[in-house]
Formats: sequence, C-alpha cells, structure tokens
Amino acid sequence: MPNVPHPVRRAVAPSPVQEVPASAAPTPKVQYVLPAGNGVVAAQPQVARGGRLEGRIALISGGGGGIGRTIAQLFVSEGASVVVADLEMSSVKEVADALGAAAEPVVLDVRDPEAWATAVDAARDRFGAPPDVLVQSAGVNINGGVEEATVEDMHFAFDINVVGVLHGIQAVAPGMKASGRGSIVAVTSMGGVSYGVPGNAAYCASKAAATALVQCAALDLGPSRIRVNAIVPGQVDTPMSRASATSAPHSFFEKMPVPRMGQPRDIAQSALFLASEESSWITGTKFLVDGGMDAGPGLG
Repeated sequence: MPNVPHPVRRAVAPSPVQEVPASAAPTPKVQYVLPAGNGVVAAQPQVARGGRLEGRIALISGGGGGIGRTIAQLFVSEGASVVVADLEMSSVKEVADALGAAAEPVVLDVRDPEAWATAVDAARDRFGAPPDVLVQSAGVNINGGVEEATVEDMHFAFDINVVGVLHGIQAVAPGMKASGRGSIVAVTSMGGVSYGVPGNAAYCASKAAATALVQCAALDLGPSRIRVNAIVPGQVDTPMSRASATSAPHSFFEKMPVPRMGQPRDIAQSALFLASEESSWITGTKFLVDGGMDAGPGLG
C-alpha cells in the first residue's frame, strides 16, 4: 500500500532529533541508562543490568522515535531481540545500529497487512523465530473538534490507531499460537478512555476503539496463552504531543499527584512489565500510566 500524504490537520511524530551513539562493536546485550531528565535514553556499553526478556523476540511498531524508540532500547537492555519498525528506514536504522546485533530495522506502514507480514518474516529470518512480543506504539494525532472533524480525518485516525492495531495482532497471532505463548501491548491514550479532549475528536474516538479492540483480543486469544493489554498514558513528552494543539500547559501538571509530564521511559517500563512473565496473570487490562491524572476531579 503506498504511503500517500493525507491533506488534513494532523500532527505525526517526526523522527527525534536526539542522537543515540552506536557502539563501535555491537554486542548481544547492552545496558541503557534511564536518566531522570528529559527522557532521552543514552547508550552505555556496559554489562547488561537484567534479563527480564531474555530469549524473547519483540516487534515494536513506531520504533523509530518517541516512546517506541525508548521501548526498543530498554527491551534490548533486558535481553530481548527486537525488530524496530517504522515508516522511515533512516529512523529505524539509526536505532538498530545503536543497539547492534540484537536489533533489526524494518519499514512498516501499519495500515498495510503485507508490511506486517514482512516485519514478522524479518524477525524469523534474523532471530530464528517469529515475535513472541508485540508492542504497538505507532499512532497519529489529528486536531479538530466534532464540528471541524471530517470523514477523512476519522478514517485516517482509525486506519492507523485502530486498524493498524488489528493488522498487528493478526500478523503475530499465528506464531504466538505455535509457540504457546505471547504478549501483545498496545499504547492507547487517556484521551478517549478516561475522558474526552476538546478539539481532539478523531484521536480520542480512535484511541477508545483501540482499547476496546485490545480487550476483545484478550478474550479471543487467551485460550492460546496470548496476553493482550493496553497501556493508557497521560500526556507524554514526545514529538507528537509537542506538535499537538491540545497539549496541556505546564501549569496543569503541577497540580497532579506526580507533578510532571510523563516521559517515554515511564511507558517503556510499563511495556517491559507487561511483556515479561512478571505480568503472567494480567490480560485485557487498561494499564493507566498517568501520574495520578485519573485519580480525582479537575485532573482527568
């Protein structure tokens, strides 16, 4: 399917401007230190700090930037092999080169089921088996309230944020069934799940639908020992949120129980938990990662 530009109001996350230096000699495992600052993950060629995903193969959509990039880096530090997938080869190659032998870059338009099949084949060809972890962090935000939103806006948001999730689940499910285990994690949003956002109709509606799809998938795939969960973030500091006209002002976050904006590392740590066996009795859940935004009136 060709990636045809869509002439509507939207903010799509660009490739991040931060550079993660590639190690001189790729090693199977690299530690990545998660700083307390702006969420940028810096590569450190040290002994890996953990193996919570040892032997696992993860496919990560949206892996070229923002949340997906941080998830790929953290997963490798915990022993996983990763297929880093996104629209632009330049962005995923940069991430994969920094991660070394544990990563494979793939171009992926989530709207295209054939592209998903290619990504699954890339995991099998490079690492010897299909993915047993899928993290779906690719997404699009379209600004516009209910009076301004067009049918084209809605189709574009749903094609990526909902149908893209469906294609991903369908692509990895056969391999997960054959292996007898799997974990699927979709990154959705508080906007559309816990509350609506003025001026963000298509985005919120699509994220609500994606979360419902996750719960249906958990019921359908549970008998095959495949767990499916949604991470439901509050506002996270990413290129896409910075470009959105509906982003909350800094003063809003000062009122929250955890008084700061979310960082990609917050979502990555949650994805790590849901991908690992530590969450083996968790499926079909809406895993809120929001700094307490949903806890009380005036916040959510």
